[in-house]
Amino acid sequence: MKVILLVDIPKLGRKNDIKEVADGYARNFLIPKKMAILATPEKIKEIERLKQQEEMKKRQELALYEQWARRMKNIKLEFPIKADEKGKLFGSLHKEEIIAELKKFEIELSEKQIILDKPLKEVGEYLIKIKFSPEIETELKVVVKPL
Repeated sequence: MKVILLVDIPKLGRKNDIKEVADGYARNFLIPKKMAILATPEKIKEIERLKQQEEMKKRQELALYEQWARRMKNIKLEFPIKADEKGKLFGSLHKEEIIAELKKFEIELSEKQIILDKPLKEVGEYLIKIKFSPEIETELKVVVKPL
């Protein structure tokens, strides 16, 4: 029996995959637990249309990430923060502050995309890795200045 998976199922397939499974497995397990639906010609066409839309959306997202990565190579963020005479900050610089500053350049990031092991606690210049997707990553110059 052909079914369309509604969720990712280990060792069977991913969401929206069309799979051939045993009749009993489909009727007694997958369909009652809302993990799959019966694959009718109409449903198959709808799934194909959804897959095309998702692929197009992903391509647009990757193009946007590539554009942001190129722009970030020319951006240098400066953060004036109170520090002692040895260059140790009284506070620290977190991912949230970097995200807020990048919004001024119309670049929207999530905290997961900024690779920063721990908050910056000293005055200096840093290269911070930004990972938009597994294929696209760049570095951002961040300067922490004493106030």
